[in-house]
Amino acid sequence: AHGAWDSNADPQDLLFRTFHYIDAYFACKRVRRTEMQLVGVASTFLAASQAISAASREHQQDDELAAWLAFVTDGGYTADNVKEVAHQITKVLGFRMHTPTAYTFLRRYLRKVGWTQESFSFANYLIELAVMNNGFSNYTPQAIAAAATVLSRQYTLQGIGYQNIRCWKTKLLQCACVDVATELAPCTARLSRLHAAEHGRAYRFVNKKYMWRGLHVVANIKPNPPADAAHFAAYLSSEEATITDPKVFSKGLMCTPEDGLSQDMGSPRQ
Repeated sequence: AHGAWDSNADPQDLLFRTFHYIDAYFACKRVRRTEMQLVGVASTFLAASQAISAASREHQQDDELAAWLAFVTDGGYTADNVKEVAHQITKVLGFRMHTPTAYTFLRRYLRKVGWTQESFSFANYLIELAVMNNGFSNYTPQAIAAAATVLSRQYTLQGIGYQNIRCWKTKLLQCACVDVATELAPCTARLSRLHAAEHGRAYRFVNKKYMWRGLHVVANIKPNPPADAAHFAAYLSSEEATITDPKVFSKGLMCTPEDGLSQDMGSPRQ
């Protein structure tokens, strides 16, 4: 945002952190409709501030960012209003400010199971649809990211390629640590239905965003017919997805918190 925004910040990470702060704050505190915009810009302020390293962060940067965000409200709020609500959000959320988002987990999972620029863009599109849909509020970020990872491998005939990583299902299930029958399969089924429902809604900003060639026009991908949870449970439990083999738990297949966070993956740009 203006000169105060760290040029090295990942815009997709900022977006999902903003979503997380808004959702978590609304879950803890009742907010009047007239204050929702202020909570939104204050959450953006916090997400951007978190992206600036402590060593390079200056008080002037916070002031500039708060002023810019107040400006985009068309005079609705002042910079002091933005900083005051940002402080209130921080106080209410506490340690939950640092909870990983669906985007954090998605990068981790795709690095583990194999990805391409096209599959990365498509999976990002899916999790962005999910976090803006109230139907996914009961699913964890891990489940949403894992569901998007599964669906990103279903569209090779439409140009969404992926790396052929051996035992990718096993690696995903171990890395995500979600129950297939009660979490991942139902979430994947719901996400496939959401994708079908959103297809063709050109007026939606998220669809306009992912029609950009830099994001491989993934919003134009024709959805597969939505499948139910039983279908995805069977798919994820088939063949090499089984985790009963002790070899699955060998050190070489363990997923550490650092997996998937390397900088070469890049980010969909806003």
